[in-house]
Amino acid sequence: MRPVLIAVVGIDGAGKTSQAHELAGWLRAWDWHVRFVPNQTLLPVRRALDRIAVEDGLSDHTELLDADTMRLLASGARLAALHDALVEPAPVTVVDRYSYCQYAAARVLGAGNEETLRRLNRELPAPDLTLYLDIDPAEAQRRIKARGVDEETVEFLTGFRDAYRSLPEYETFTVVDAGGDFDTVQSFLREPVRELLGGL
Repeated sequence: MRPVLIAVVGIDGAGKTSQAHELAGWLRAWDWHVRFVPNQTLLPVRRALDRIAVEDGLSDHTELLDADTMRLLASGARLAALHDALVEPAPVTVVDRYSYCQYAAARVLGAGNEETLRRLNRELPAPDLTLYLDIDPAEAQRRIKARGVDEETVEFLTGFRDAYRSLPEYETFTVVDAGGDFDTVQSFLREPVRELLGGL
């Protein structure tokens, strides 16, 4: 069987990281050799840029670098994280976020470099299965507040959701209702994976 690539995408608060991690563990329990590619967070980079911005008399990194440049940094980090997994693929690779997340973010943030991001990522293969975790923006905001790491407005999350739906790739996504409890959402994710891998 050829290597299989599964991507888990969606707006902030949809549960991408925890659900993708659980999905990879479930597959390993069925004796699949699975490579899990976590999200390559830019938080340390943002914090470093924030310090530089303050040194220069600015409020934070958003006044130091424009949205296009930040999105390019995020795309480069994601491409680097995926490199080894795609050059030497495991039988199954589960990815927490994919390039589609960057394109949607570029659209909602009004960044004008989506075409540049697409050219940067043009060697990335289309996943065999893209699981889009769909969630009401208000519920997503509630979850974000509960984890206490960052904040997002309902308006931004609504725009982010609309941006995903506007992507040309969206019609290839398998849309999963992510509004339920963790175990219910996980069961929804497993069904298309079972079909893809021929059982389980």
